[in-house]
Amino acid sequence: MTEDPTSERIPPRGGVLRPAADVPQGSVESLLNTILRGPVEPLEITAAHRALLTALDEALERARTEGDTGALLDVHRSAYTVYEGLLGHPLGIAVHERSAWLNAFRWTYEEAVLRTDTAAIADRLPGPREATRPEFVRDWFLTEAKERNELDRLVETHLAERATMAQLAQFIQADGYLNYRFFDALVLAQPHFMETVKHEISHHLWDECGEGEQRRAHTLQFTRSLRTLGLSLPTVPPWEDWRPYAGHNLYFVLACNRRNHFKALGSLAMPELFDVDRDAAVVSGLERHGYGAQQDFEFFYNHMEGDAEHGPEWLDGVVLPIVAAEPEAGLELVTGGALRMLAMRRYNEYLADLLGVTEVAAERTS
Repeated sequence: MTEDPTSERIPPRGGVLRPAADVPQGSVESLLNTILRGPVEPLEITAAHRALLTALDEALERARTEGDTGALLDVHRSAYTVYEGLLGHPLGIAVHERSAWLNAFRWTYEEAVLRTDTAAIADRLPGPREATRPEFVRDWFLTEAKERNELDRLVETHLAERATMAQLAQFIQADGYLNYRFFDALVLAQPHFMETVKHEISHHLWDECGEGEQRRAHTLQFTRSLRTLGLSLPTVPPWEDWRPYAGHNLYFVLACNRRNHFKALGSLAMPELFDVDRDAAVVSGLERHGYGAQQDFEFFYNHMEGDAEHGPEWLDGVVLPIVAAEPEAGLELVTGGALRMLAMRRYNEYLADLLGVTEVAAERTS
């Protein structure tokens, strides 16, 4: 059976640029969007480009030294616009993809993200010698993915036991953008390193595509989840917070750079190991409100079982063979995994704020 063509989520030709009236003047986002709406200048760095790169440097510095959340939102939302342009409509702002200024923007942003976040996860990393042992690396992934801090537990418990239907709808809509792009992150990680690795990623892609049955494609399953709730995804995410943007962007910071290939694979392993409990919590919450998750929200129901299989398969089919063939890649894989866990913990902090989880917990203990 052919899926209704209206269920296809086609990237907007104009990208994800917000209206100029909604963007603060002089921000990184405003300078970026003006350039993206303008002519293509592949080699020349103009005064407008230099102004953008200066604004980016200054915002990154405020974020680093002052923890300026407004600067963080400006920077990460702007980078999201860039990645969506590169991955989005081929006749849209992707025409800028080889421009010198865009490469300079990406280099500046990506280096800052990796430098800052790698420092933040330094205490989670094993020693270089330990990370050359395949079985050690496998066990490290399993241990890290199953660790839950207080906030992780609060968010999952809230989704399963206390979240209103409106809050579950908020969660599902906020989570949607990555679910439509996860396939692309997998594709970008597939260029050849080992046949064994290509086989495992291909197997995963086949599953994402519904194993040849269009209606079972994961993106279309998610579309039906949205429609069950009368929702759709706005062109621009409703995230007035830097943390979901940063977590989304991390997939492409890693996957769009060949030198980060092993980090990208390590980062992709973590959701397959971490998300099973999250999906189960969402299913419990939906069923608590009277839905039959298997019929009404198949995306989340199917991922409980699918991710439970994908995680170990990814470890055995990607992580172990790579470390056995190239021991120095072990630390890269682990670093990617730790970066993804950092991003997911930040996202949990965002969810706790969005859903009022910390306030509810405080009331229950007072």
